[in-house]
Amino acid sequence: MIFVMVGTEKFPFDRLFKAIDNGIKTGRIKQKVFAQTGPSAYIPLSFDYTTELLPFDELVEFIQRSDIVVAHAGVGSTLLCLSMGKIPILFPRYGRLGEHFDDHQVELARQMERESKVLCAYNEEDLLYKISSYKDLASQLKKSDSGSNSNKKDLIDYLRKIIPIIP
Repeated sequence: MIFVMVGTEKFPFDRLFKAIDNGIKTGRIKQKVFAQTGPSAYIPLSFDYTTELLPFDELVEFIQRSDIVVAHAGVGSTLLCLSMGKIPILFPRYGRLGEHFDDHQVELARQMERESKVLCAYNEEDLLYKISSYKDLASQLKKSDSGSNSNKKDLIDYLRKIIPIIP
């Protein structure tokens, strides 16, 4: 199963859900999909969804049960997936498209990608590629992560910069 989550943002993320629908329609996504769509105006045609904010325990359960998690590049969603041992596909929101107030999600996605912690897709075609190739791409990412702590300090320093409450 693929679980798609968009966090608690007030901004719609129609571009993501249209891409998922297109992937199912064209046969590039073959798995069952469930999404937390939030305030998006787009109504998915090919997959189950809820507009409601999922209670935390249900959110955790969906992440655990999913083979693939596609998430906006919010800090909370990203770190939750990583803490559960999942390699998410981050699909950041763009400020210029009205999906957020700026491009901080793009910056976070790029940093996490440099740290080899996540897979990132920056457009619809790339998202469908990452979903259809997920098993191989995630396997390569796991192999490249030798378990060393060399990148952890850089990641922690970066997160401290963008989230000043981290001690």
